[in-house]
Parts: sequence; C-alpha cells; structure tokens
Amino acid sequence: MNRSDIVITGVGVVSSIGLGREAFTRSLLNATSGVIELVDSTDGDRNATARFRFDNGNSGDVHQESPVEIGAPITDFDPKLYVKPRKALKVMCREIQTSFAASQMAIEDAGLTNLLPAEPAEQAKKSGRIAVDRIGAVFGSEMLYGDPEELADAFAACKTEDNEIDKSKFGFAAMRSITPLWMLKYLPNMPACHVGIAVNSHGPNNSLTVGDVSGPNAVLESCGYLKRGIADVMIAAAAGSRMNTTRSMFTEDQPLATAVDPVSRSSRPHAKDATGIVRGEGAASLILETAESAANGGRKPLAIVCGMASRFVPSKAFDSGEFTTSSDADAGRGSSRAIEVAIQAALKDAGLTSNDIGLVVGHAMGDPVIDAAEAEAIAKALPDVPVTLPTGLLGHTGAATGMLGFIAAVVAAQSGQTPPVAHAADCRHGLPIADKAQSLSSKYVLAVSHTSHGSATAIVVSSS
Repeated sequence: MNRSDIVITGVGVVSSIGLGREAFTRSLLNATSGVIELVDSTDGDRNATARFRFDNGNSGDVHQESPVEIGAPITDFDPKLYVKPRKALKVMCREIQTSFAASQMAIEDAGLTNLLPAEPAEQAKKSGRIAVDRIGAVFGSEMLYGDPEELADAFAACKTEDNEIDKSKFGFAAMRSITPLWMLKYLPNMPACHVGIAVNSHGPNNSLTVGDVSGPNAVLESCGYLKRGIADVMIAAAAGSRMNTTRSMFTEDQPLATAVDPVSRSSRPHAKDATGIVRGEGAASLILETAESAANGGRKPLAIVCGMASRFVPSKAFDSGEFTTSSDADAGRGSSRAIEVAIQAALKDAGLTSNDIGLVVGHAMGDPVIDAAEAEAIAKALPDVPVTLPTGLLGHTGAATGMLGFIAAVVAAQSGQTPPVAHAADCRHGLPIADKAQSLSSKYVLAVSHTSHGSATAIVVSSS
C-alpha cells in the first residue's frame, strides 16, 4: 500500500470552540477561544478564589493560585441529541458521551450514516452496507473519574460515632448505595465499546491510554490495520477532560495557569509569561479509509495521511522518577529528543523533507518546561516552518489534546489556511508562530504530540 492510500473522509469534534468540523474550523481560523471565567457552582460568585492550587516546587507550603477560576468547558453540548438509544446515557460519563457524539458526527460527515450499522458479509453485498469484519474502532482514552456525589452515601455510611471513617464498612456500604452499573460509566475502554456496538464493528477494536498522545496513537494503529488489509474503514477517536471535579484535585506534574486580561487569552503556549495549563475538555473523531474504499463509496477525502511515527525517549523527570510542577529549566518534563526524532521519522515515512512542510501544529500547552522542549525540537527538525497552537484556544484536554491537535492539522490542510495564534506577539523561543490567517505555503501539514514522560508522535497530512 502506498503512503497516499489512506484518506480521512469524516471529522467529528465536541469542543469548547465548537461542535462539528465546520464550527471547529471557523473558530480555529478566527482564533476564537473557549477559555472562560467559571462561575462558582455554590454561590455564583465570579470573584471566588480559584479552587485549583499547585505546589510551585520551591517548598511544600508555598502555592500559586489564579485570582479567578478559569477553564475551557464545553458549554453547548446536549448528549441526548447524539446518543441512541437514550437509555445508554445511564452508563456513560461525560467523556463517553462526548466521544460517542464526536464519532456520530464523523460518521455523518463522511456520508456513512446509511451504510451503518455494519452487516454480515453476505447481507452487506446485497444491501450495500459495510461488512461487519471490515470496520473497526481505536480510541484514545484515560482514567475516567466519577462524580464524588455518587459515592457520598457510601462514605457517609462509614462514619463512626467519633466522627471518623471506618474503612472496613465501605465494601458493604458501596454495595447498598452505589448502582451496580456504576463502574461501566468509568472504564477507559467504554468509549470505543459503545461506538463499536453502535456501528456493529467486528473488525479491529482497541483502546489506548498513553496520555496526551493517546489520540494520535489511535490514528497510527488504525492506519496499521488499513495497511495490513484487515479493515477498510476505521473510526479513530479520543476524549479527555481536566474539568472533572475529581480529576481537578490531582494536578500531577502540570502547573496551572494564572488568569490574564482578557481571560480568553489565559491559555498561552510558548508565551514569555506562560505559567501553566488551562483545564479543558473535548473529544475528536475521524474516519480513516483506504483510498479504494472511499472511491468505491463515492466519498471525497478531506485529507490524505502521508506519514507517521511514534517514538519514546525518556524525559529527565521520567528517568529520575522525580516529577514536579516547578518552572525551573531543570524540572525535566518533556523530551525534546523524542519530539525531534518523531518528526524526522514521520518526514522519512512520508518521503518528504522539512522544506516540504507548510505548517506545524504544536502541542505546547503553556507549561514553560514542556513548551521549551517542543520549541527546541521544532527549531531543529523544522526550522522556519510556521507554527500554530490550538491548545491556546482549547486548553489542555487530557487524552483528547493530541487528537484535537491532529484534527486542527486536518482542517488546516483541507482549508488551505494557517490558523492564527492570538498571542503570537508574546511568544518566545524564536519559533515563527503564526500571527494571522494566511494561505499555506505547502499542502503538507505536520501535527506533533508529546507527553511529559517522553512519548512523542508526528503525523503528516495533506490536502486531497
């Protein structure tokens, strides 16, 4: 199979800057941010001190906090419009709902609605539907955290007369007060499971939980199935959130951003004054097909997958096992070498050089340490190539971050436009950050994604 034999025929997005490919594209090209000031859920006070605090790495009792609580939530999403049967919502947490909706959007965008659910081969030959063993689904996922209120009664039942918690009571209390289907709402493989059942996929199905690169790696694995000839159509997707109440209590090694004026510009990847990430949420899905499958179905590709690579070079923090949210240069988050070699390998796989690339979609998120690692790698592997930064609009969306960046590359290639970065004038590191929307100098766009531990992916797409 040639490099140009895998095409993208549909895109679905559920994000803070729009639902669906067209809305996402408009916001991206107009630098419309999804970052907002969050209203305190208890009293509606917009001036409430942020609940999100983090150790700045200097001492255990010194913290930084934002004067207002900020995030990039999805504000106009109604899962009932997308999830059928509606009773399935009972076993879907928000990430499952958004990934299911994004996948339905991608299916519709590709013109596959009338060809699914898939049917057994003999029936499919007569009906024109997709054969069950020729379609699969690979989803990027992560730990899915439940709402604390769902466990409140169980914990309350563990309380003793001395106002302490007796842990030995929790098992029995949980069986009495938590719905038996509770766990099904939060298993990381359930987003792929629900979509696979909905489309009747009997082909390759898998779930990947590898941090920010989960989505791009789902694309790589899906392309592998298509290249091996064991599927004709693959649904690749990812969903994630940093807005969940439980997840927000665990910052891991990610420093949090301080709000700026205007609040909508608080997510500031590669900015000189960046202090950390802005929490966000989102889901993205795309339909990958062989060129033959798309042509036989009369489906016009949005973009072509030209080359890809995944690499791991451990970061200093991963090697030492010492993770911190410090902004010091020696904090060791991120691996510049991993990003660089992933880019080089993707270019080689595509049969291209750095001179052929018209745009880089960066993964930078506002963490000064990780952003510096990315800047070093891009400057070496893709010097002078314009860079765009969708996380500046979307915030950090966990396992969806890499996939949303890749979707940004797809829509940039499809539209032929460079998405601008609103805070480009405030950026450092010497990268040519795109400050305005303009025509691509080349049809090839490279999306890079990486983690603080040292995983990195790079995928090259082009217009069809």
